[in-house]
Amino acid sequence: MDQGLLPSAESAPSVPADATPDQRIAIWLDLLRTGHKLLLAGFRREVGPDGDVQEAYRRWYAQQMDEHDRKVARMLERMKRRSHAVRRY
Repeated sequence: MDQGLLPSAESAPSVPADATPDQRIAIWLDLLRTGHKLLLAGFRREVGPDGDVQEAYRRWYAQQMDEHDRKVARMLERMKRRSHAVRRY
């Protein structure tokens, strides 16, 4: 049995089979909000009680988007090279 920090997927609560679309959306939004609260709590821990959580979030988000943009640019370059290689044959 895995002794990781997170429980196994099988032990996680599931969405009731008879949940309506509105209930499913509400569950999803609750998960999204909970994740956001955890992220902000991590920033609060990082910057301390007098630190600027929003500024820490902005810096983190800018870093994430820069990294994302670089990944997309590399992916497009690989696709471009492969496309050119295929056309040569």
